[in-house]
Amino acid sequence: MSKNKLPVILELEEAQILLKQPSKRYPTGLRNKIIMSLMLHCGIRLSEVTNLRPGNINLTKGKLRVESGKGKKDRGLAIPDYLTDLLKAWRNIRPKSNYFFSTLKGRKLSDRYIQQMVKRYAQKAGIEKKISPHTLRHTYATQYYKQTKDIETLRRILGHSDISTTTIYITLANIDVENGMKSFKGFL
Repeated sequence: MSKNKLPVILELEEAQILLKQPSKRYPTGLRNKIIMSLMLHCGIRLSEVTNLRPGNINLTKGKLRVESGKGKKDRGLAIPDYLTDLLKAWRNIRPKSNYFFSTLKGRKLSDRYIQQMVKRYAQKAGIEKKISPHTLRHTYATQYYKQTKDIETLRRILGHSDISTTTIYITLANIDVENGMKSFKGFL
């Protein structure tokens, strides 16, 4: 990403509509809903989702261990309570596999599959922005910063080694302030 170009993020309503697209009636729909939910609610990367192992998820403690290929920094994250039931449902029906999220035949999901899946659901949701799995991570990070203003904790959640990588989310969070100021009519 160039220094001058800000990443695309979803508005809260867009994220909510996106997550409503996969149907939990089908195993792949349930799986896809959870994958997008983890990216949107925990900020994990595409490669981290595809490499999750069954042992990385502790639903009793509500913990997720993310093995990051980037910088080889594993990190522990809290699983939001509202995702626990979905994760349990998938765990109960998932095929035998070394990967928590797999094809119905137990094979590792490809990055390309998830990229296409996110785009397909975005189109179905009527989202016109060009989004990718990383858009979900950017959306999480921006919303987290807007709500907490805690850049150091966000850095650790995202697994960034350098805080300067994380500071882009301060800019994204402040765009709302700039837009609000532009729409203010003043006293004239």
